[in-house]
Amino acid sequence: MNGVTTHKVDLHLHSRASNVTDYYAANAFAIPESYSDPRKLYQLLRQRGMSLVTLTDHNSIDGVRELLDAGLADVFISAEMTTTFPEDGCNIHVTVANMTEAQFAEIHRLRSNIYEMIAWIDEQIAGERPGDNKLAYFMTHPLMSTQNRPYGREGALTVQHVERALLLCPCIEVRNGSRTPALNELTAHLVRSLDRATIERMADKHGLLPGGATPWLKALVGGSDDHAGINPGRTWTEFEAVGRVTPDVLVESIRRRETRPGGVHGGPVTLANGLLKLLHDGSVQRSGGGMATLVPVGSPIHSLLRMVFQSELDGPLEQLRLRAKVLLHQLVRVAAGERRGGEPFERVLETEVYALLADAEFRARLAAAERTDDRIFLVVGTLVNRIFARYLDNVRASSRRSFVGALKEAIALLSSNILVSLPYLVSFLQQSSDCMIVKDVRKAFQLVDRPRVVLVTDTLFEINGVSATILRMLREAVRRGIEFTVVTCLSAVEQEERCADPEIAAFIAAGRLKIFTSVATLDFPEYDGLKIRFPPLLDLIKYMQESGFTKLQISTPGTIGLAGLLAAKLLQIETAATYHTSFPEYVENYTRDVSLEALAWRYMILFYHSVDEVLVPSRFIARLLHKRGLRNRKLLILDRWVDTERFHPRHRTRGFWDRFGLVDEDARVKFIYVGRVGVEKNLHLMAEAYRKLRETRADAHLIVVGDGPYRRELERQLEGLPVTFTGFLQGEALSQAIASADVKLFPSTTDTWGNAPLEAQASGLPVIVSDVGGPAELMRDGLTGLKVTGRDVPGLCAAMTVLMDPTTRGAMGKRARALVEANRLDEPFTAILDSEAYRRRLQQQQQQPTAEAPPWACFDLAAPQFETEARA
Repeated sequence: MNGVTTHKVDLHLHSRASNVTDYYAANAFAIPESYSDPRKLYQLLRQRGMSLVTLTDHNSIDGVRELLDAGLADVFISAEMTTTFPEDGCNIHVTVANMTEAQFAEIHRLRSNIYEMIAWIDEQIAGERPGDNKLAYFMTHPLMSTQNRPYGREGALTVQHVERALLLCPCIEVRNGSRTPALNELTAHLVRSLDRATIERMADKHGLLPGGATPWLKALVGGSDDHAGINPGRTWTEFEAVGRVTPDVLVESIRRRETRPGGVHGGPVTLANGLLKLLHDGSVQRSGGGMATLVPVGSPIHSLLRMVFQSELDGPLEQLRLRAKVLLHQLVRVAAGERRGGEPFERVLETEVYALLADAEFRARLAAAERTDDRIFLVVGTLVNRIFARYLDNVRASSRRSFVGALKEAIALLSSNILVSLPYLVSFLQQSSDCMIVKDVRKAFQLVDRPRVVLVTDTLFEINGVSATILRMLREAVRRGIEFTVVTCLSAVEQEERCADPEIAAFIAAGRLKIFTSVATLDFPEYDGLKIRFPPLLDLIKYMQESGFTKLQISTPGTIGLAGLLAAKLLQIETAATYHTSFPEYVENYTRDVSLEALAWRYMILFYHSVDEVLVPSRFIARLLHKRGLRNRKLLILDRWVDTERFHPRHRTRGFWDRFGLVDEDARVKFIYVGRVGVEKNLHLMAEAYRKLRETRADAHLIVVGDGPYRRELERQLEGLPVTFTGFLQGEALSQAIASADVKLFPSTTDTWGNAPLEAQASGLPVIVSDVGGPAELMRDGLTGLKVTGRDVPGLCAAMTVLMDPTTRGAMGKRARALVEANRLDEPFTAILDSEAYRRRLQQQQQQPTAEAPPWACFDLAAPQFETEARA
């Protein structure tokens, strides 16, 4: 239609007229909700394209009245009213727009009872006469808990309150500029899912008469919900009009349900940025008190924040460089001092702030950032990274490098990160309560989203079973179109190296793999090749929040796993963790310090207590963790998963060992070990047993596939004996190596899973394993291999002697392959994506007559063909 123009208005915006009510972040720091000047807000809104201007201060019209008194055009009166369900005292926020001052006074008087307040507004609307202003009202952030009360307590927001509000309000805010895209999109999905039957059901349930002829059709609006003057007009309500636009035209569009939300979403990061701005403004005005004194005028922190909050109205961003130069002499004074370990955190913070202020590259990046939100996050993130680097310098300068020293510095690094990130953590905590009501709303209204799982891991590119399993899961996720993403952390140099791999580059490009650049990296003193990497905590939380993940799977309990757990707790995401590795036993093996092993156990149990579910690879580990204090209901035994095509007897290759100098290989019985060559694998036992075997059997030969810090010592122990060390093998070479051997040795008592014994059996090899740990459950003693007492050298030698017999070895190898084929289970996505469905499947398997117990429920060792082979 000719003459139709699109207009915008920010229908949710606060000024200094908003008093502290239930704004959690402001209360936490003892500061007002807002210092924003109404007139500056008006100028910003006009600059950002708003056709109409209003302020929605909490239970106040003083701010918008200031605009009206100044004679500013296109301004109308609104307020965000905190109103109460009288049944239980639960508060919600309802914004009333286009009021007169007299109407506001009456609405304010009635707001203690939501039913009375809305009934009075409806009467005003019904009685409108020509020339009267037209009223509109809507519920703001309907899935946000507005009370500072634990979810589920009396007075907290519940599904019942949401249902009543949907019956009462003809208009809903579905895009809030301080809420996450996921929450806003869920709100819009909820509103659009309403139909006549749903409204009638809720009306009968609550005994409420819904308003309007078609109460299941709601008007949709949006607003910035800005408190700090950062994002006014960044989120808005859009509508169309012919000719001059007025507040009444806006209200008519709302009533006809022709408005639509627009602009940006937000989240805890947006809220935290606003909180920092409030701290800054409070220090300037010296009226905030409390935590506002953290940034007194003239302090380095205040100078840094002043650079950040240079707004569009205060002059060109070029002035930032000039301000920073004034502080150079202070930087020289502070930075000239020695960087000694054990410095007070306050001095570290001050020094790094001055360094940041004088960094020309940083100032250029800051000036290039268009949005204040981006500038804030850049400053805080960079500052956190600098503090990490400072503490890392202390570690590297230390003359004593030990496990305990590394642990202490790790704690210092993590603590400093959390302290500097405090405003962000507080903001995430505020919004975490929203997720509890969201879960109930999804269930009540049957709003089912496709699960999106993120797996965080400290190890992905190292040569170990955990890394191999995760990479297999990634490949399978791509093949099946499963929403599955892996997050890890590397140094910049490591990233450049790894991203050169085409497969890794493809995972990253497809959004399947996210690699953060570590802000600090430490070598683990007693464990060669192991690095402790610290991820950028704020960036990780922001990424997880913006990606909308529904579940976090933790692969390792290291620094990255711990950061992921913290992020998930703040975001109220469902958590699960896999117990892959017995780290406490590794600590004892490498340090010979039982007190450190006990400390490691305390940490591990505390860590796994903190997740919702623990996936374990064996019953042995389940019993061990239960004995250590974990509840059985938290524990879930995973299926075993092996690629039966990659590991197959057909990969046996005649002459394969020629390349490694093994002559007359057909005349030798080849015992193979595959895995990390580390002290924790009990390889000294294998060396002793092999030396003893060679005293009577000259046709035995030992092959070690893999590498590690224990290799030199193992070579010394095996000196004078025929042994083949291949180093690391991968891909086809590994498949051929395993299939071209005769017996698999696995003496470890610390392994929880043991991919190698399962891969060997899939390749048609019998296995010899310890009776301690998970691998013992991957085979059948006397049928697919032999189980020996842990750390028993004579027993291990005796088992090797038995399998020198080709008939016994051949029969067991065939049964080993049959065992794996009979249990060709699906990959472990079921347990990760839907643990309840996985538990039901395990229960069904347990109820089958032939089922021994999961995960090998479908394998019947009593079947006639296996009995015959066993007797043979």
